[in-house]
Amino acid sequence: MAATAKILTIDDEPILRDIIISYLEDSNFQVIEAANGQEGIELCRREQPDLVLCDLRMPGMDGLQVLASLTEEFPETPVIVISGMGRISDAVEALKLGAWDYITKPIEDMAALEHSVQQCLERARLRRENRAYRENLEAVNAQLQQSLRRLQQDEEAGRQIQFQLLPEDRQRHGPYEFSRQLLTSLYLSGDFVDYFAIDSGHLGFYIADVAGHGVSSAFVTVLLRSYMNRYLERYRQDQDQGILQPAKILRRLNQEILQGRLGKYLTMFYGVIDCAANRLHYSNGGQFPFPLLFDGNHAIYLESKSLPVGLFSFADYQPHTLDLPDTFALALISDGILETLRQPHLKDKLNYLLSLVDSTATSVESLARQLNLDQASTLPDDVTILLITRRN
Repeated sequence: MAATAKILTIDDEPILRDIIISYLEDSNFQVIEAANGQEGIELCRREQPDLVLCDLRMPGMDGLQVLASLTEEFPETPVIVISGMGRISDAVEALKLGAWDYITKPIEDMAALEHSVQQCLERARLRRENRAYRENLEAVNAQLQQSLRRLQQDEEAGRQIQFQLLPEDRQRHGPYEFSRQLLTSLYLSGDFVDYFAIDSGHLGFYIADVAGHGVSSAFVTVLLRSYMNRYLERYRQDQDQGILQPAKILRRLNQEILQGRLGKYLTMFYGVIDCAANRLHYSNGGQFPFPLLFDGNHAIYLESKSLPVGLFSFADYQPHTLDLPDTFALALISDGILETLRQPHLKDKLNYLLSLVDSTATSVESLARQLNLDQASTLPDDVTILLITRRN
C-alpha cells in the first residue's frame, strides 16, 4: 500500500468528515471530501481515488445508489460503506452491491477504520497485480499457441521456433557458465534444454527428452517451456516458491502432462544452483545417462533413479542436495548419445563417457568433437549436451 493513497470520503455530516479527514491525514493518506452522493461520484470521476468511504444514509442520492454507480463505473476501486443504522439487512445489501467492507456509526475506534482501509487497499493492490499477471500470461500463452500452430503447419517454421525457444548458446552468471548443443535426428527435436536466472541468488536449468520424434514430440517441448515459464512467473509474483524446489516441479509437470492427455511422456533432470552456498538442489525424472560431475580430478555420475514424467500418476520424485566443488564441470547428455557410441555394452559406454568428461570437460564444443558429433551427417536419435562450469 502506498503511503500517499488518495481516499474520497462522502458524507453529509461535516463534523464526521472532518474527524475522518484529520485522522487519515495524520496517517499519511491524502483525503478529499464530498458532501453528497452526486458530488462524490463526480469527484470520483475527476480525481480517481484509491478508495471511497461512503455514508449509507444521505439526502437525495443515498449510499446504496452511490455504491451501485461506483461499482459499475469503477469496479476495481474499493468502497467501504459507513452506516449509522447498524441493520444487518443494510450490510447484506451493501455487500451484494459490491461494498468491500461495512462499518457502523458512531466510529468509536478510528484505528478500526484505518485497519479496514489498509486491508481494502492491499486487496486492491493484489487484484491489480493478479490482473497484470493474467494479462501477461495470456499474452505469453497466445504467443505460444501461435507458435504451436505454426509448428504443426510448417516444419521449417517449427524448427526455427523451437530453436528460438532455446537459451543463448553461452550464458555467464557470476562464476557460472552455461553452454549447450542440440543436434536433431529429424527436422524437429524431442530434446530440449534451458537455463535461466530465477532471482539474484538462484540459477535454474533442465534437460528433457520427450519420447518419440518429430512434430508431436517437439510440440511437447514447447508446452514444457510454457509450463516452466509459468512456474517462474508465479515465483516472481510472490505467489509460489515451487520453482526453487526441483522435486515439486517434476511432480507438477507429471500431473500437467497426464491431465493434458497428450499421449507423450518425457525424461527430465531439473536443478537449482544456490549461488551463495555453491550448492545444487536437483531431482531426476528418469533422465539417463545420469549427469556427470567433474571436480578437476575425477568425474562421477549423480545417480538418482526415478520414473519418467507424464507416464504414471503415482510417480514420485525425490529431492537431492549436493555441495558443489569450488571448480567443477557438470555435463548433462541426453540418451541419444548411447546410440552413437561404438562400445558393445551399456556399462562400457557409460565408462567411456565418464573418462571423456574426466579429460575434456572444458567446453561443450570439445565434448561434441570427442564424441564425433561434429562429423555425423545423420543421427539415430536427438543428442543434447548441457555443460555447466564454475571456474575461479
